[in-house]
Order: sequence, then C-alpha cells, then structure tokens
Amino acid sequence: MERIVICWIAALAALALAMGCSSDGSGEMGTGGMAGSGGTGGAGGTAGSAGAAGEGGAAGEGGAAGVGGMVEAEEVPETPLIGVLEDYTADGSGEDLFPSGSVEAHWYQSEGFYVVLYRGFDAAADEPICAGNSISPLMPPPLFDFISNSPYLGTEEEICVDAPKIAEAPAGVYSCGSLLYYVTEIPTTEDGFLVGTLELNEGDGYVGQSTLRAPQTNLDRTPEFTPGLTAYNLPESDVDEGGVVTCEE
Repeated sequence: MERIVICWIAALAALALAMGCSSDGSGEMGTGGMAGSGGTGGAGGTAGSAGAAGEGGAAGEGGAAGVGGMVEAEEVPETPLIGVLEDYTADGSGEDLFPSGSVEAHWYQSEGFYVVLYRGFDAAADEPICAGNSISPLMPPPLFDFISNSPYLGTEEEICVDAPKIAEAPAGVYSCGSLLYYVTEIPTTEDGFLVGTLELNEGDGYVGQSTLRAPQTNLDRTPEFTPGLTAYNLPESDVDEGGVVTCEE
C-alpha cells in the first residue's frame, strides 16, 4: 500500500525540544493532541459509540447484524496518508501503553475536516487513552496548529490533565467495536504534516506515542470517511487484519 510519509522529525524534534510542544511544557512531541471525551470531544465524559448493531439479524459478509435483516457495513478505502506511532518519551515509558510501531494513524476527510483512524489500537479492550491530533504547518511557526484533545474512557481531569484544548462537538473521539477514530478540528484547507497521538497524563506528565514521521497533507489523495455509521468494513493494514467492526449503543 503506497504511503505518503515525509521524514521531517529531525528538524521538528529540534524545534520541539527547544520550544516545548507538550501540554505540560516538557518539550516532548506528544502534544499534537489527544482523544475526545463522550465520543463528541466534550470534557468529563467517555467516548461515544458511532452506532449499534441491531437485533434480529445475522451478520453477513461485508455487513453487520441489523434489525430484522442485514445492514451493510460501509467499505472504508485504503489511504496513502499513514503515520506510525512511536514512543516519544526519553525513558521509553510510552511502551507501557502499547509497543512502538503497533499502532498507525490513518488519515481521511469528512465535510471539510480531517478524520484519523487509530489502526492497531483496540478500543474494545476498555483501556483509557488520551488521543489527539494537530497539524504542523509547512512553514512554522506555529510548530503545531489546530490541536484538539479529548479523553476516551475517562475524563479530562483523570487522563488528559493540562490538555491545551478539549475538542468541541462534533469533533472528538468515537469508538466502533475495536475501532477508535477521531473527527479532528483540522480543516482540509490547511497544508502541513498530520500528527496523531495516543497518550496519558494522570497528573504526573504525559506518557505516550506520536507520529514522529508524519504524512504530509494531500487532499486529492485523501479518501472520504463517514462518521457515525453502525458498521465499517476496514481494509487490512500493517498492524491489524481489518474486517467488519460493528458499533454498540
């Protein structure tokens, strides 16, 4: 699968360490943003479900169980805009969340904003996480722009302490079965490098992983993704097998 990945970390890392880009002022890369609360990005809630599989039907190929019959899962196309999440901490503590390289940020667009799918992260495992995103302009400053943050399975005060900005609905994090995805506040009119992050801050600083080698925007090659559906048929990726995911109430 073709990827558009620009190795820009060397320059940005130096800037980040000099200027400080984490929400706790530690100068770490991980404050490109965090994930949304209540599924809508509001503070103080848990991630919302994009929909639910109904009763009375049987799941079929490319579809999900529906009320009295079959509900077809939307086919999600492959995207060339992919960034691999890597541990940004100096002591390697980001590996406590998940192994580096096991989660990827897959970028899409919807109604004028970017959407990121965190492939390889299991949203059904009931593990709280602070996901997020931002864009690093081609010509900084700012080093990061359109940062938004929001907690999944927790509150801002519990796992996104000192978040610079909590996403406002309809932006924020959503779950659908094992899929975690985020409707960002990054307009598709912006050019730069798309940064996805998964991390935690329970009051003692941020620990997590970020797309240190982020993909550059290319709207013409960015597929559409429709938030809020009841099921999705995901393409295979380097970090998971893909397949149909269905959303719970």
